[in-house]
Amino acid sequence: MKILLLFILLLTPLAIVAQVPNQIGARANGMANTTLLTPDVWAVRNNIGAIGMLDKAEVGLSYQNRFFLKEFASQSVAFNYAIEQGSFGVYFQQMGFSLYRQMIGGVGYGMKLSDNFSTGVSLNYQRISFGDIDGSVGSVSASVGLFYQLNKSIDLGVNISNINRAKIDYYQDERFPTVFNLGMKYKFSEGTFWSIEAEKDLLHPINIKSGIEIEAHEIFVLRLGMNSYPFQTALGVGLKKKNWRLDIATSWHTSLGINPSAGLVYQLE
Repeated sequence: MKILLLFILLLTPLAIVAQVPNQIGARANGMANTTLLTPDVWAVRNNIGAIGMLDKAEVGLSYQNRFFLKEFASQSVAFNYAIEQGSFGVYFQQMGFSLYRQMIGGVGYGMKLSDNFSTGVSLNYQRISFGDIDGSVGSVSASVGLFYQLNKSIDLGVNISNINRAKIDYYQDERFPTVFNLGMKYKFSEGTFWSIEAEKDLLHPINIKSGIEIEAHEIFVLRLGMNSYPFQTALGVGLKKKNWRLDIATSWHTSLGINPSAGLVYQLE
């Protein structure tokens, strides 16, 4: 089974770099990865500009089992530490098995320039390993992001990942994806909002993503989402108790099946 999976990956070199999505965290998965305007611990990866809006430290763990294949399962961890001027964050994510493994980690800082505007930058290290077959390759990339509260109801955000177009292969000029994200969030109330985003990398068609988070109770949150390319739907729930939040989600790909995930976030005092 592992040899078959590796053979598929080797035949699709452009697809393998997209196996680890641009967004991390089970909260993101429940809204079809519509999290550009969600300031939480996962913002260090999802939109480094939004991390500057955080005023408390958080730590998060997340696990996703893509298509019920343990070889494609991914594990993520993130931490942020808030200071008066902004917030520092670090994250790490890996996916794969002994013959093929993809890892990405990074550190970033988001600065709050005013009460309603923050910006940030992160440095990331991406690595792909093919076990003993073809060694491994790795590159350093940079991401930049913006978060702007237009008014009490509307937030706007921008994030660009791999702005320097880090290379995978120097001989064939293969590169990790450079991804542009632009989004808007409309807040119906303190705990209920709707987000819409446009995502575009340099090789694939634009992906329109939409997600909603509904605070049904002070301890219970419902999430729904949808992607246009590839077409996917998502469903998730969140349970909040004091400083803890448990997130459970799944997305459904029309051809490949479902992607269950779970995550735990703790907010430090």
